[in-house]
Amino acid sequence: MDGSDTPADDVGDPSATLLAVVEAALEPLGSDWVERAAAVLPDLRAAVEARATAAAELLDGHGVEAVARVPKSRLADLQRCERSARARYLHPDDRGPGRAALRGVALDRFVLLAAQGSPLSAPTAELLSVLDAQGEEGLCDQVIEAVAEDLAVFDDLVDPTEAWRDLPDEWWPRLQSAATASLAGGRIVCSGRLDAELGGPLVGRPGVVVEVKSGAPRQAHVEEVALYALLVGWRDGVPPALVVRWYPFHGAAVAPVDAGSLSSAAARLGDAVETWAQLLVGRTPSESPGPWCRWCPDAPTCPSAAPVQVSVGAPTSAGGPAELPEDDEVEWEPPDDGVGS
Repeated sequence: MDGSDTPADDVGDPSATLLAVVEAALEPLGSDWVERAAAVLPDLRAAVEARATAAAELLDGHGVEAVARVPKSRLADLQRCERSARARYLHPDDRGPGRAALRGVALDRFVLLAAQGSPLSAPTAELLSVLDAQGEEGLCDQVIEAVAEDLAVFDDLVDPTEAWRDLPDEWWPRLQSAATASLAGGRIVCSGRLDAELGGPLVGRPGVVVEVKSGAPRQAHVEEVALYALLVGWRDGVPPALVVRWYPFHGAAVAPVDAGSLSSAAARLGDAVETWAQLLVGRTPSESPGPWCRWCPDAPTCPSAAPVQVSVGAPTSAGGPAELPEDDEVEWEPPDDGVGS
């Protein structure tokens, strides 16, 4: 698999509201756009199902857990480096997010509050309130520590989220919804949690999936939202018309969902399912060094690990690599993307 993480395509006007971006992108699409994309979903499901069934058969007799999970985060790990993906599975990091990823956590909650019409005049207090309501005591402690070091650590994330206010009820905005594909009789599960969804067949509007990103645009983000489009298509019977990557300081990048993007996502998912099954039964993983080496548990002993360059004052983990800089840190997510399946 390709472990590259090259910059993604251009994004739009950071001052534009989310609804304005969505409506402008929908306007040139034909009335049959979604139907034409939906036509490929059954064949794609059958193809991935066949690969998942073969993967499940490979697991039989090897003492592997009953269900092999390939959540969005693991698929991304596999595309970067097989050894790192396996190491992160065998030695999960129970620490909370680093500083850059914690800002991503904060941004997700600020978006949630803005979309619900809640005020954000006291960002830290509002952030702690919503995290506490969600049972995220550990994250509350992380936030308190971060603010103790820098009172304004989250303040710049607040104003951009105004783009999320006043979303009309007729677009039925949903935040943090799940999309899961259960394959091979439940033996293989791929899951993801969507930052936001708008529209969809239940309200008679084109579906839109929105992924919130606090860092800079990357090619990996494009592939991520394509996977979400595929999972939503299988879940709802029709794919979203658009996928949107929203960046607070770069604007929104919008892409129509078509047969090509769905097919590419299905191929990547099938590759990941096969690769993960092979690794679980003992195949030697390939090694692809890169920035991800810095959070890999195997980095100290891996002969291919990229050298860690520590800037002055950069924090380091005990006995391991340094925390990644702001523009390179892996996103922190709950186990299995928080989907619980």
